[in-house]
Amino acid sequence: MKRLWWVLMVSVGLLAAGCGTTHAAKPGQQSGYSTALARVQSTTAANVDPGTSMNNRPAPNFTLTDQFGKTVSLSQYRGKVVVLAFEDSECTTICPLTSEEMVMAKNMLGPKAASEVQLLAVDANPTATSVQDVRAYSQAHGTMNSVLFTTGSKQQLSKVWKAYDIYVAIQKGAIDHTPGVYIINSRGQEKKLYLTQMAYAGMGQQAEVLAQEIARNLPHPTKTSKAVLHKALVQEATVHQIVHASLPSATGSGRVQLSDGKPHLLVFVASWLSELSNVPQQMRALDTYQSYARQHGLPSVIAVDEATTEPSPKAFQQVLAQTGHLNYPVAIDTTGAVADKIGVQDITWYALINGQGKVIWAYDGSNNWFPIASLESRVKTILAKKGQG
Repeated sequence: MKRLWWVLMVSVGLLAAGCGTTHAAKPGQQSGYSTALARVQSTTAANVDPGTSMNNRPAPNFTLTDQFGKTVSLSQYRGKVVVLAFEDSECTTICPLTSEEMVMAKNMLGPKAASEVQLLAVDANPTATSVQDVRAYSQAHGTMNSVLFTTGSKQQLSKVWKAYDIYVAIQKGAIDHTPGVYIINSRGQEKKLYLTQMAYAGMGQQAEVLAQEIARNLPHPTKTSKAVLHKALVQEATVHQIVHASLPSATGSGRVQLSDGKPHLLVFVASWLSELSNVPQQMRALDTYQSYARQHGLPSVIAVDEATTEPSPKAFQQVLAQTGHLNYPVAIDTTGAVADKIGVQDITWYALINGQGKVIWAYDGSNNWFPIASLESRVKTILAKKGQG
């Protein structure tokens, strides 16, 4: 997602809906989104959207082109349950969570039930609309063969957005859209609308909620899908003082202490950033900062792979293999709890924590990595302002 470079001087709160600013439906629009947003705002403690009933509204048909260059119509999947999501083909914020949750939900059903489910996405970026754009996203997130990501001309896409009450806009260079996910039954009726939550630790729970609704609408339920339908939600893990916890090392040996009484610069990364930037090169560049930090007494860097969004367990290991030796530790946030506690809203995300584990500065780099020379200067300035330099 093309986002502004913006600085937060305090930890960021939960982004309830949209890849940028939250927007209500315009007067006269169908109220599904407004109702969904109100419901989400009343349940944000769980970081899960329970879904809003769409009262069996007929799902508007559309015809677009998928990542393979083939024509796709919604109507061709009549007889299957369709999970329809709206995703920005260059998104680095909430869309990776949507993609992962959709795939997780389908996998929970078992292979037989999954064969009656189609995962479908519509591009919600008004400028990156080529087949290559949606193909690049699909390749980076490992969804080439699991989610059909469709696109078309801006005019074609706009008609679909309007039909499904999806807000899409460019504001000061940033793409903003409603992170809507519809469950459409085998008869082509909208059953529920979900808004993806900006909560890494809640992804498993949200996927289970989606899986339960899919199972409820399967034309031929199976034993596995019935088990999913009746399974209770797992209690959300606590993240109280999680910044003080240690994380597994990405090198496979030992753990990385995030707060050891000293300040640190945490940089949240993921392998799929390769769609938009050279990840190994940028991680090597952080070595330059690390060297400067040691010489000038600045907080050392710790890179954190946001594993909850990775397409596979091996994806980030491949990045490290290309990166080579690094002079700073790389940790793995396996549950997303650390990212949520710190307030990560995008990848890349920079967070400066003091010796007590408190976030004193955060920076949304999106797919744009902070220039190293500027990073050194910025960290010194922040520490001086906070009286810690």
